[in-house]
Amino acid sequence: MSKDYYKTLGVSENAAEEDIKKAFRKLAKQYHPDRNRGDKSAEERFKEISEAYDVLGDKTKRQQYDTMRKYGAFTGGPSFDPRYSGGFDASQFERFFRFDSNEGVDIFSELFGTLFGGRPSFRQGARPRRRRQKGRDAHVSLRISFMEAVRGTEKMIIAKNPGAQLRRRKIKVKIPAGISGGDKIRLRGMGFPAETGTANGDLIVTVNVQKDQQFDRKGNDIYTKKNIAYPKAVLGGKVKVKTLSRTISMTLPPGTKPGTKLRLKGMGLSVNGIQGDQYVEVTVDIPDKVTERQKELLEELAKTME
Repeated sequence: MSKDYYKTLGVSENAAEEDIKKAFRKLAKQYHPDRNRGDKSAEERFKEISEAYDVLGDKTKRQQYDTMRKYGAFTGGPSFDPRYSGGFDASQFERFFRFDSNEGVDIFSELFGTLFGGRPSFRQGARPRRRRQKGRDAHVSLRISFMEAVRGTEKMIIAKNPGAQLRRRKIKVKIPAGISGGDKIRLRGMGFPAETGTANGDLIVTVNVQKDQQFDRKGNDIYTKKNIAYPKAVLGGKVKVKTLSRTISMTLPPGTKPGTKLRLKGMGLSVNGIQGDQYVEVTVDIPDKVTERQKELLEELAKTME
């Protein structure tokens, strides 16, 4: 095997599911790109960690991976492909097992036939049969609001019924909290049927997120702007700021300049155990018109600052 996912996460081969999850969260937080911006090595490490957890965090994939580790090493077989998420298929081994009359069939049956509760997908002395293909995937787009992406939601979409010419069906799609624009949700078996009568394809929903007038998002961090009066920028004080969940009182330091970004720790998005922050950019309101009294005060202030 070319990759040792257990070593990547720093856990033993007998580690419990909860231990694997804890190890992933700890490493993901340490190497997340949002906390290591510009660090290519951290970015690659984060990808390795995510790939390892994608396999070891899934019971079926972990079983397949452990089997490949146990038997694939005998033949110098291919690496485990984490993208493969279906049930075990003997065709995965056909690329590196060669069968010679009865001997080849007996070897395969002994190693894998009883282990996976099935028989080889080939006849004695014959070439392995090709795996039957499932139906084509269907694709739809779904537009949601910024806050729906932040909090998560459920949406009804209209999709063509597989095999029907005119009939359409309503499908409920669960949108997870923290989803980003361009992310895809796969609904297995909801796509087009296969010509050979095997499993349907999948329905792939591409999520598009509308822009928000007040909030902007970069990773798990949230960005907003706060417009304040000139005296408040000079003197400092408390100002009201909206966050994703509520309105809070933020302390503005004296002498705050336009363009200053103030950080509200932990007020961003929380996705996969990674908590973001909110950054508030200060803008200063310069009035177009002032009263006579305000003009006098400003002129007096200007003289004291010369």
